[in-house]
Amino acid sequence: MSLTLCSIPNIEKALSEIYRVLKPGKQFYFIEHGLSDEATIQVWQNRLTPLQKIIADGCHLNRNMKQLIQTQFNQVEIQEFYGEDMPKIAGYMYQGVATKTT
Repeated sequence: MSLTLCSIPNIEKALSEIYRVLKPGKQFYFIEHGLSDEATIQVWQNRLTPLQKIIADGCHLNRNMKQLIQTQFNQVEIQEFYGEDMPKIAGYMYQGVATKTT
């Protein structure tokens, strides 16, 4: 999945369904943008998210994708980084794989 979870209204339900349809041992690969690890950037992400949701079809700049995915999956490997040539407010990336355990 790429750059989709930011705009799903009920992300918890979506992740639950992803987990449900995976067979044990299978993996969910993702790259998403979301909440920065820098407090000063988070302030702006939180301020701008209401406007971003309007102009970008529901996109949330301030979703902590790591926390959301780890809530559903026990085994998660994530790399966090800023996208090259992207503004920090919209360019904090989460790339990884979550495995459904039995």
